[in-house]
Parts: sequence; C-alpha cells; structure tokens
Amino acid sequence: MDIKLEKIFENIGFDEKESKTYLALLELDQETVSKIAKQARLKRAITYHVLSRLKSRGYVQELLEGKVKKFSAADPSRVLQNASAAAESLRIVMPIVKAMQEKGQNKPKIEYFDDKESVIAVYRNFSARKSIRYLASIKRLFDVIPDEVVRWTDRLRNQRLKSKEKYLLQDSKEDREWVKLVEKAGQEAKIMTKGLKMYTDFTIADNVLCITSFDPLYVVVIHSPGIAVSAAQLFDIVWLSGLKI
Repeated sequence: MDIKLEKIFENIGFDEKESKTYLALLELDQETVSKIAKQARLKRAITYHVLSRLKSRGYVQELLEGKVKKFSAADPSRVLQNASAAAESLRIVMPIVKAMQEKGQNKPKIEYFDDKESVIAVYRNFSARKSIRYLASIKRLFDVIPDEVVRWTDRLRNQRLKSKEKYLLQDSKEDREWVKLVEKAGQEAKIMTKGLKMYTDFTIADNVLCITSFDPLYVVVIHSPGIAVSAAQLFDIVWLSGLKI
C-alpha cells in the first residue's frame, strides 16, 4: 500500500523522495529530521533538503520545541486542492496549448546553408530517403562539388542504392552520360526538352524539398509534407515531357 501511495503522490507532482518524506510525516505527526529520515528510509542530509522543499510548497510545517526543531505534515486536503487547482488551470489553457501544437505541426521547418560542406552534407542525406526526385544538372553540380559527384557516380555504378530515384536532367553531354549510368543502376532518368533550362536544382526527398542555387551558392531545405507532395506532383508533370535516351 505504501508503494501505491508513493506512486499516487508522484503522479501529482511529488518526486520519489518527497512522497516518501511526506507520507512518513503523516504517520509520525511531529518529529525530528533524524526520525523522519529513518521512517522514510532516506539519509538525514537528503531528508532535510526534501523537507525544505516541501515546506516552501506549503506541505510541511516547521515547529520549535525548546531548542529542538521538528516538522509536521500539512493537512492532506491541501495536496488535493493544489492538484485540483493545477488541473483546472491546465483545463482552462488547453485550447491555447492545442492551438500551439497544431501551429507547430503545420509550420514548415526551413534550413539555409551557404557553404560547400553543407551542400555536400545535404546531398549525402538524400541517399537515406525512400523516394527521391532530382530536377538537376550533373554538369553544374560537378563544377561545384566534383568529389561528391564522383562519389555519387561510384554509388550508382555499384548499385548501392536504398531509395527509388528519378532524375530529370539538363541536356548536356555530362548529363546524358549520367542518364545511362542511372538506368544501368535500375533507376529512372530523362533529359529535359530542348529550350527548358533551370538555373537552380530541385530535389524532392520524401517530405523534404531542397532548392540549390549555384551563383551564389546556397541550399534551402524545407521540411514540409504538404510542400513536398505539391513539388513532387509538379515534377511528375514536367517528367512527362522529358526525353528518354
């Protein structure tokens, strides 16, 4: 029963030592720190600090009998009153709390990076995604992060792929070679129709949309299921006009 009571008090804001100490005091009425510590099965020094905390919250009273300091427990109904008041306060503000939660869930998380190391880190993170769509220029990427493109090429050649990938690439010699490489790896790739030229790269990976600028160099990463789904649908529309090699 003592263990059950301790758990009940812990559920309404007491920590383990506070519940042991308060329940010990209820059984002892008025006692010294040493006897309270023995009853609560705690060390004396710890019990003294716990009593101070309980006193500051109004759950313990300090008495002086001659030169002896003793403590007693406040009426348990005060614990119930405080717990009820806390629950009522939470009930009143719950609509506001729920609104904050919904706002946080709906608001996209946006990250911005403007150095080569961050660009590489962002692109490497894509390989762990399940579904990836690239609207890109391999030639342009090679000019900026050549070592990473070589690493990417090696991953495709060795078919170390965990994701389903689609590439819609600019019409250049380098990009055409990349299309062949992608298809050998069992993925899908097309060349954009002539006259369609993109000055930024777009990557849609699961619930993330990434926009890469090259002049100046920066990456914007938007974490949002809604935005990612819309971007994926636009990609699929442009994909239909792409050219197979």
